[in-house]
Amino acid sequence: MKRRLNVLCIVMLSLLLIQVVLSFAFSIDDMISGFSEGYRDGQTHSMGKIEALCAFPICIAVICLSVHSFVSFVKFILNVNRDQVFTLKNVSLLRSTGWRLLIAMVLCVPMELILMGTKLETVFDEYVDPIIFSVFCLIIAEAFAIGLKLKEEQDLTI
Repeated sequence: MKRRLNVLCIVMLSLLLIQVVLSFAFSIDDMISGFSEGYRDGQTHSMGKIEALCAFPICIAVICLSVHSFVSFVKFILNVNRDQVFTLKNVSLLRSTGWRLLIAMVLCVPMELILMGTKLETVFDEYVDPIIFSVFCLIIAEAFAIGLKLKEEQDLTI
């Protein structure tokens, strides 16, 4: 029964992924025309089909990385609420949150600058906060790793 449920979940997720890809493929012309009609408040830059096809996998990767980063951070918060503070799992969750969010932002910045023609000042304003948060998560992860090491040393002391 459990195996059948797992297979059903995999089939449903596969169908959902196929739907997203096909809906993107069939609506790319509408997306390009909407973008060129004024997405960026009067800028004259328009996205071509090749640029849109290059941007699609990057957008999917950024979405996946961001969602996984958010889920990892929520799991970390739940562990802390359960009084499981200095554990190896929390260190790995914080590292996962920091690195995945940082990678997502590193993918977003060149896409905004090169493919979409956004000004550097606008990109900086949009992405500086997530980058700072991801670096903060990595620093806190290292602090938790040191705290875990000190806790283990203290547990061994008689």
